[in-house]
Amino acid sequence: MTPSLAKRGKLILASATSFIVVGALNASAPLIAIGGAVIISFLAAYLWFFPAAIVLRRRMVELSWWMPPGELPGGACSANLPLPLHIALRNHGGRRLRVLKLDVLSTTALETPKGLEAVMRAGMQVEIVGQVYARQPGYHVIHGATLHFGDILGLFTLSAYFPNPLPFKVFPRVAEFAGNPEQPVQGGTLHQRQGLHQVRRRGLAGELRELREHQHGDPFKNIAWKATARKRKLMVRELENEIVLTHQFILDIGGGMRTGKPGQRKLDYAIHLIANLAKSALDAGDRVGMVTFDSRVYSRVPPGEGRHQYLKIIDRLVEANTIVDEDLTELTNSELVAAIATYLAHQEAVDLRILDAPALDSAAWSEIQAGPNGELYDLNALERIITGLLGSMSSSRKKKRLKLPEWWTKIHVSSGSSPLMADLRLFARMRGIELPYRVDHEFGRRSKGLDEALRQVRMGSRADSIVLVSDMNGIQDASDGDLQELARARAGRRKIVSLVPYGPNFSEVVFSKPGQIIAEILEQEEDAKLSRMRSMLTKKGIPMLVLGPGDGVSSVSQRISRSGSGRRRVA
Repeated sequence: MTPSLAKRGKLILASATSFIVVGALNASAPLIAIGGAVIISFLAAYLWFFPAAIVLRRRMVELSWWMPPGELPGGACSANLPLPLHIALRNHGGRRLRVLKLDVLSTTALETPKGLEAVMRAGMQVEIVGQVYARQPGYHVIHGATLHFGDILGLFTLSAYFPNPLPFKVFPRVAEFAGNPEQPVQGGTLHQRQGLHQVRRRGLAGELRELREHQHGDPFKNIAWKATARKRKLMVRELENEIVLTHQFILDIGGGMRTGKPGQRKLDYAIHLIANLAKSALDAGDRVGMVTFDSRVYSRVPPGEGRHQYLKIIDRLVEANTIVDEDLTELTNSELVAAIATYLAHQEAVDLRILDAPALDSAAWSEIQAGPNGELYDLNALERIITGLLGSMSSSRKKKRLKLPEWWTKIHVSSGSSPLMADLRLFARMRGIELPYRVDHEFGRRSKGLDEALRQVRMGSRADSIVLVSDMNGIQDASDGDLQELARARAGRRKIVSLVPYGPNFSEVVFSKPGQIIAEILEQEEDAKLSRMRSMLTKKGIPMLVLGPGDGVSSVSQRISRSGSGRRRVA
C-alpha cells in the first residue's frame, strides 16, 4: 500500500526532469536549479502524504454502510427505484484524509453511486449518501468499496479496498390495476367461501363439474355415495357454483430467457408479469400456485391464498436470478473452486493457493484441487474457511430472528460431487457470487422439463387456469409425443394460455449495417420457431400470445381473459 503518482504528479515530475536535462545540455544553471527545486518540493509533498499510507496499513480507517428498510414486506425494495445507500467513514488516525473517489463493487444488476467524495478529519466520522438502482429483482449483494485517497495538490493517489458484504432483496414492481376490487369474505373452507367472480347458476344446487377425492373441509352433503362404492374411496361432487378459482403459473427460467442486459431480459419481464398477475388473483380471493422449470422442474409453490402465498411466490421468483445448482450452471468443480478462492483472496485476504506441488505419488493430492489455469488449491483450508463463514452468516441471521427457508439452502449437485461443492455453491448464493447459467442442454431435455412441470400441475389440486410463460427455446422442435402432458392438461377442460416473450422486442437496437443483417436473420429464426410452436399448440387448442416489453400487465390480463382456450366452467 504505497502512494502512486496521479496524472498531475506525472506531468510535474516529467517537466522538472526535462528542465534538468535541458539545463545540463545547455550548461544553464538556472534551469537546473528550477528543476531541482521542483523535485525537492515534489519529494517533500510525497513525505507529507506518506503517513496516509501508514494510517491505512494500520487499519485506522473504517467503512460501514446500510440501507433503510423498503416499503415492501420484510423491508424489501422494488426494482428500478432509487435505493439510498448510507456510507459512514471513520478516521481513527491523526491525519486528515481526502477521499477523491469511492467505487462500489456489487453484483452486475446493480447501478452503484458514482463520483462520491468526502473529507475525513482526524478522529472524526463523516457520512455520505448515494443511490443504488437494482435493474432486476433478485438477491443482491454489495461486496465492498475501493477508496481513492489523494493529497491537497493532487500529486499522489492511494487506493484501498474495504470489504463489507451488504445483502438485500429486491422485489418486482407491482403495477396498479384499474379499480379497487372488493375484499373477499375470509374464513370457512374453500367450498364455503364467496369470492368476487360472477357465475351462471343452474338449478338450486348447481351443475356437476367433476367427481374428485374427498379433502379436509368438504361438506358431507357433497359425498357421491355411488362413486364412493365404485372407487372404494371417499368421493365428492364439485359443483359449478363454486366460485373460488385456482390459477397455476408455469415459468421458463432457461438460458434463452436470460439473454440481454439486466432489467431488459425476457426473464425479468416474465417475473414482473407473473408477480402482478398473481397479486391480482390473490387480491380477488383466488388460489395461486407456481412451477418454474428448465431441463427439470426447479421449484414449485403449491396453490394457496392470501398475503403469505404471495410472498412465497415472490421469493421463488426472486430466486430465479440466483441459481447455483450444478446441472443448471456452466462452472465445473475446478472452476468453482478457483472462483471461490479468488473471491476469498480479495474479500477475506486469504490465499488458498499451494505454491509448492507435492510429489506425484503423495497422498496429499486427494486434498488438492487443480484450477483451470494450473493453480493448486488447498481443499482442507477452503472447507474450514467456508464452513466458518457459512456458520457466521447463519448465526447473524438467528440473532435477527431470520430463518433461512429449506429450499434456499438446498443445493442440487451430482451424486459424484463432494459435500464441499454444495457448500461452495451455497456460499456463492449467499455472497452474491454470480455463476454463469447453462444455455445449452441435451436435445429434448427442455421439453421433458416442461412435461414434468405440467404433470406436477395436473397431479396437484385442480387448476382452473394454467398460464405458461416461456420463449419456447428448445421446446419448439419437440414432437407431439414429447408434450403429452399438454394434451392431458387440456383434456381436463382447464383453460391454458401460453405467453411468449418475443426475442427481437427485447434485444438492443443495432445501428451498424452488419449488426442489422444479423438482427434480421435472428428475427427470421425466431419467427420460424414461434410459427412451429403456434401450429403445435393450436392443434391442442391452446392459444399463444406473443408479448413484448411494451405490453403492460393490465393489457396482458385482458388478452388472457379474451383468449379462446375452451370455456371456463367456473368464473
